[in-house]
Amino acid sequence: MTPVTNFITRMMEFESDMYGLNAARQPDAEANVDMLLGEYRKLDPGPVEEFIFYDHPSGRTRITAAMRWKAEHPECTSPEEMARPLFDSK
Repeated sequence: MTPVTNFITRMMEFESDMYGLNAARQPDAEANVDMLLGEYRKLDPGPVEEFIFYDHPSGRTRITAAMRWKAEHPECTSPEEMARPLFDSK
């Protein structure tokens, strides 16, 4: 049952990410956090690996979703967010 429960959890986590993007309206910050998570978690697993072992969306999926959200909401990009350095682990 693990792959099935992981799939359900992944869908709930994806919906949670979308809720967070709609609330915070900071897609670059979301992508930045997802890149930092890639330091200890594989960003781009294969489809079978993700289906069996992952209970959260992959980093690739989360970053793609954040950038898609950003493209669909250009009015939300603030100058402060655009000036913030991306992928800075400090």
